[in-house]
Amino acid sequence: MIYVERKFLKIKVNKAGIFNRLDTIIVRVKNLEASKNWYIDNLSFFPVYSDDESKITVFDLAGTTTLTLWQFDENDATNKSNHGNTYAVFNCDNAEQVFKSLKKKGVAVNNFTASGDVSLFNFYDPDGNKFEVIEINEKDGEE
Repeated sequence: MIYVERKFLKIKVNKAGIFNRLDTIIVRVKNLEASKNWYIDNLSFFPVYSDDESKITVFDLAGTTTLTLWQFDENDATNKSNHGNTYAVFNCDNAEQVFKSLKKKGVAVNNFTASGDVSLFNFYDPDGNKFEVIEINEKDGEE
């Protein structure tokens, strides 16, 4: 970690800017099972997590970033407001703090959501490209 001092403010900066790392790339798919098999059979990807209820499968990419297949709901596939089918998800220690910081800078952000073990929000670059920020709240004793 690098600490940068500006005037009276001490800012924690790391290798991924204000984020810990690029957490995952979301790829929206029409049929999770068929897509999962395609990634396994053709790319030799190894699934490390699947959730049939949420309709996601996560693949290990041999680093800190994963690839997440997420099945469309019926109406999402034709919904133009879903801001694209593929987007990056950044991990951070304090999603609410990052949300407030980006909002203060005038970055387009959506509503902050904290639910269960995750806190998250989306933000958009000047061209309207969607990015997600997630904080995974580890339970005591877990790593």
